[in-house]
Amino acid sequence: MATIVLRSIKGSPLTIAEADANFSNLNAEVGTKLASSQFTAGNILALLEANDSSNDGAGLNAATLGNYGFSTLATNNTIALRTSAGAIAASLFTGDLTGNVTGNVVGNLTGTVTGNATNVTGTVAVGNGGTGATTASNARTNLGLGTIATQASNNVTITGGSITGITDITVADGGTGASTASQARTNLGLVIGLDVQPFSNELASIASLTTSTGFYVRTASSTVAQRSIAVGTNGLSITNADGVAGNPTISIPTTATLQVSQLTTNNIVKSGIDGTGDIGQSSNRFGTIYGTASSATYADLAEKYTTDKEYDAGTVLVVSHAEDSEATTSWLSGQRVLGVVSTAPAYLMNDKAPGQAVALRGRVPVKVYGPIRKGQPLISNSRGEAIYGDHQNSFAIALESNQEDGLKLVECVIL
Repeated sequence: MATIVLRSIKGSPLTIAEADANFSNLNAEVGTKLASSQFTAGNILALLEANDSSNDGAGLNAATLGNYGFSTLATNNTIALRTSAGAIAASLFTGDLTGNVTGNVVGNLTGTVTGNATNVTGTVAVGNGGTGATTASNARTNLGLGTIATQASNNVTITGGSITGITDITVADGGTGASTASQARTNLGLVIGLDVQPFSNELASIASLTTSTGFYVRTASSTVAQRSIAVGTNGLSITNADGVAGNPTISIPTTATLQVSQLTTNNIVKSGIDGTGDIGQSSNRFGTIYGTASSATYADLAEKYTTDKEYDAGTVLVVSHAEDSEATTSWLSGQRVLGVVSTAPAYLMNDKAPGQAVALRGRVPVKVYGPIRKGQPLISNSRGEAIYGDHQNSFAIALESNQEDGLKLVECVIL
């Protein structure tokens, strides 16, 4: 449109220059317009072809449109015509479609669909963003979803498989708070060897013994058996042999007889240190012991005699004149000797009688005063000791030599 200065707009008369400019602008504008004689079909079509924005050279003219028919059907080489319902039918749409599509879409759809689709017939492959199925069950199968996909969020059951990439579940939430078996046992207070017993073949063997009562006995490595105490036919009896009701108690009847034939090789054999152990007690003796004595540890034959005082071993005793004792120390040289005090006689007569054991015969240590040689005779002196003397009044013979002048014990034999 030409630019014109109006007086009503300006508010004052126009100048000659402004008037000339208005006429020049109007003349130029008219020069751009077609004359009425030029509004022919050919000129209009030429103008339309010159302004074809598709640049495909096809142009838009009545002749071109006249070559194609109009159809409401999906007919090739026809111009689509809306039906009375406003629908357009075609076998193939190429290009972008913006807006809503209402109705059925039959055939393949290539491209991107934005929006909601309802009543779609057919399946969309998983590779194309679909499920490849027409049922929910088949869709879950195609998508690799198991039964967990249909379980309630507050009631999930997992069967088989494994869960990875999660934070360790704390003990308070029902987990172990660990990613290793060792740490899990520690967190649960089940450290092997500290809180719980390590696996043991022997304990497993014990656990399998449930058929009877008794003691558990380790018979071999990793092997356990049940046992109970049993007695033979030797008169012994046992109470609570299996230990269930109390401690096993072995009893020997008061009238029981121990037969040598029941012992190994008919011998009574002791163990322990030589020279220790007794048969019977000093306050509870056997009545009669039948047998043959073949040897003894000690060598003297002794008998019990009362004395006026307790004397040391080896003291030389004579018969006492006092009424309250039977023996006392010698008080004369060459006096008739009763015997010598013994502490370990081989055989002691009148054992239950009061007094001290006095060796009457055999080998015994004797208190000897002064030098003595082996084989020399001994007589009593006045202090309950022995000294070298003549054979006529001797009561013992020295079995060893000792040249000391003082008092000492000398091994002698009582005659």
